[in-house]
Amino acid sequence: MSKILVVDDEPLILKVIKNILKDTYELYFATSAQSGIKMCEDVHPDLLLSDLYMPDTDGFEMYAAIKLSMGEDTPPVIFMTGENDIHQESKGFDLGASDFIYKPFYKDVLTRRIGNVLKNFEHIQDLTKEATHDGLTGFLNKTNVSDQLTNVCAIEEGVLMIIDIDNFKLVNDIYGHDKGDKILSTFADLIRRYTRFEDITGRIGGDEFIAFLVGVKSDRPISDFTARMNEQLIIEAKQIFGDDMSIPLGVSIGAVYVPKSGNDYEELFHMADKALYNVKQNGKHSFAIYNNTSPTTENTSPEEDMKKLSKIFEERSKANCALWVGQEAFSYIYRYMLRYIQSYHSVAYKVLFTVTPKDSENGMELLPRVVEELGEILKKSLRKSDIMMQSKANQFFLFLPEITEQYIEGVIWRTINLWEDNAFSKYVDLDYNTEIVTAETAEDDRRNSIF
Repeated sequence: MSKILVVDDEPLILKVIKNILKDTYELYFATSAQSGIKMCEDVHPDLLLSDLYMPDTDGFEMYAAIKLSMGEDTPPVIFMTGENDIHQESKGFDLGASDFIYKPFYKDVLTRRIGNVLKNFEHIQDLTKEATHDGLTGFLNKTNVSDQLTNVCAIEEGVLMIIDIDNFKLVNDIYGHDKGDKILSTFADLIRRYTRFEDITGRIGGDEFIAFLVGVKSDRPISDFTARMNEQLIIEAKQIFGDDMSIPLGVSIGAVYVPKSGNDYEELFHMADKALYNVKQNGKHSFAIYNNTSPTTENTSPEEDMKKLSKIFEERSKANCALWVGQEAFSYIYRYMLRYIQSYHSVAYKVLFTVTPKDSENGMELLPRVVEELGEILKKSLRKSDIMMQSKANQFFLFLPEITEQYIEGVIWRTINLWEDNAFSKYVDLDYNTEIVTAETAEDDRRNSIF
């Protein structure tokens, strides 16, 4: 029910209006301009119905004071007057009046004019919100949040953060854009949950958001915010997609302190963006604060640097088994290998091993241990040049470059034989699928890859 504040010093007029509108609207009454100003600030009515002439001041002055006090929250106004004065009407419309109505008024005329003003004002608000807010998340859109942050960064102290969803593209590729929109909407709700009323938030790109946390001057609140967002996003995503959701979703944040690093929003945005880039290049799922000091470097020759780096990587690669990596690292290697196969007319095989519990109750309970055992067997059965990852709770995906069909058969034979000797094999069935990758198929595979 819409709220209407009626301001008039004549008791009879107030009584008439009450009798006409009491069953349709929530009514509030004031008998002077000063009390009308205060009540308007307290009640936040949807419409102001005000007498034009009152003993303490006129309706124009009252409405001007309300606009000054309430700004964008100022309600529309209909002025009531007993005089048909074209100059007064013109002055009222210049001030922003929505309509005039003349005393004495008829019930039908009053209700229709009030209804028209409320309907038009609601329509204008909808159009304004559509132009200034992102339709999916309800956040300010890029243009309007930039305008607000330009003003805020010039006068406020706090931290400006660019917030990015890690690996969001995989959601659209695997589950479709409807589910992608669901994740974006959920992500926006999480940002609302972990920010305050005075903070400013907006959506500036497909999976990129921005926030200004007022008064934040240390890393701890940013660290806590990042940790909560990363933890909760996975929980919410699994509620949407199921517990077997294997996309490495996460949150990366680039931040810059204001005014420590300046007050110009455009410059601050680029600083935060550089910090975000550093997070993306160093594992994601974390945050970085922009620091405009250059990193120190050791005074060593390129030859010494080469030897040092080579020694480090050699020390990390001594295991005589396949490379078992997470999905993020696997995706980079996978795409590189597809390009290599296409360029050099090489060949590779993809293998997917899947375990299915024989007994739903005991099998599901033992599944994590079963998969761990299978993973160790696979890793030791493969070459150092092979790569593997756990793609689901019950699956391993293998990529085996430069191999023959006979080698594939040998891998599968060794794996199955070793698995059958394992104590946990009796609880699950082990299945496999293979697919060859050639120079002819690599381009299509790369284009359609979910990685």
